[in-house]
Amino acid sequence: MSPPALVIRGLAIRDGHGATVVAEVDLEVEAGGTLVLIGETGSGKSLIAQAVMGLLPQGFTASGTIAINGHAAVDAGQAGLLRLFWSRETMLLPQEPRAALDPTMRIGRQLFERTGRGDAVAALQAVGLAPAVAQAYPLMLSGGMAQRVLVASVLVGHAPLLIADEPTKGLDPERLDQTRDLLLSLEQAGRALLVITHDIGLARALGGRLAVLREGRIVEQGESEAIFAAPRQPYTRAWIEADPSRWRPSLRCCAVDAPVLAGHGLRFGFRGRPALFDGLDIHVPRGGVLALTGPSGCGKTTLGNILLGLQAPDAGQVSWAGADPYRDRAALKRLRRRYQKLHQDPASVFLPGRSIGLQLADLAEVAPELDLARDLPPLLERLRLDPRLLRRRPGDVSGGEAQRLALARILLMKPALIVADEPTSRLDPLVQRETIALLRELVAGEGVGLVLIGHDRALLAATADDVITIGR
Repeated sequence: MSPPALVIRGLAIRDGHGATVVAEVDLEVEAGGTLVLIGETGSGKSLIAQAVMGLLPQGFTASGTIAINGHAAVDAGQAGLLRLFWSRETMLLPQEPRAALDPTMRIGRQLFERTGRGDAVAALQAVGLAPAVAQAYPLMLSGGMAQRVLVASVLVGHAPLLIADEPTKGLDPERLDQTRDLLLSLEQAGRALLVITHDIGLARALGGRLAVLREGRIVEQGESEAIFAAPRQPYTRAWIEADPSRWRPSLRCCAVDAPVLAGHGLRFGFRGRPALFDGLDIHVPRGGVLALTGPSGCGKTTLGNILLGLQAPDAGQVSWAGADPYRDRAALKRLRRRYQKLHQDPASVFLPGRSIGLQLADLAEVAPELDLARDLPPLLERLRLDPRLLRRRPGDVSGGEAQRLALARILLMKPALIVADEPTSRLDPLVQRETIALLRELVAGEGVGLVLIGHDRALLAATADDVITIGR
């Protein structure tokens, strides 16, 4: 009988201030088997993956032992020894795809380093990407396309243990199914999988074993099918029941005659390629929610940037409360701070080497009326954020925590309109539901307009007044 692909015993992780964020975790992945790790945002799931790879953030420490593919157990604090297993024994599909790609190197060259040109192109095609993507740089790709490039890199690798951290985050339904099938094919080919996900559908489809993490501790563990059928812990039950497909659409009312944002006849396309969209009309009233959806790479994020005055359209007009930001520079300067973007990559709004608290305090330079001591604590409470996170740098918080901190940063600016690009893709179902409820409350109570970009049609249908599909 083959030894387990991964054995974790007594794993504890502490942050740079000595606080325990993961406590006494025991996990095991059988050779050729699958373990799915679920749980609340910020509970330590990604930290466990980083500990196995020897990639904990600077200042974090680990204790306990980690054994990989039958090799002798390694002290979890010995990051250098764990890194020796890279590529040959272990491979990580990280949560932030752009951070894992070299921005100065074309996609094809990054894949060709692992395999021949023919295999690399075949891997791109297997994840639904054209061979021409091999000539692109990472910044030329959408978030979903970058995610698929990383899946392609897994296909050309041969490590027997794959750790996938949110592998379906930011993917449209078709690509989500494709990635799920690819993960299943890797399992059938005998590769072991440790999959971290908030995607209930993916967790069900992968089967194997399931472990539930809450506040850094395993609260339930066993066969996936049995847990989904009859969860023993109330938290597990609540997590499963928070799936957006179970949400009830809310009744909303908005001022249809007072748009905070409008777009007329919008067209945009990259040079030498067909237009991503043409003749598109947009209308977002005060207190209204507009959803934009469509396949990965169809132009949703680009359209969001056009609506925010960040990228000029090829044709058409944008109106901010009656003023065109592309033609009226005074209006752009006057209204700029009231039209805000919640980025698909939340870490991109924070400087990497400075604490988040200091960066939020910097907002006073553009908003002198801001009283951080008064305004920030209730926001942190509503977003279920521990105030101690403000002492950390952006790289020392989870993706879900970074997303909610980025939302807090926007709300401090008292926006008139928010363009939210995949705002809950990094959140577990419970926090996702609470965050959407907060956005709804903000929209209804303060007359803020919301443009919601996403792939989850059940979530969009339950949240938006209108849904526009691009690229059909």
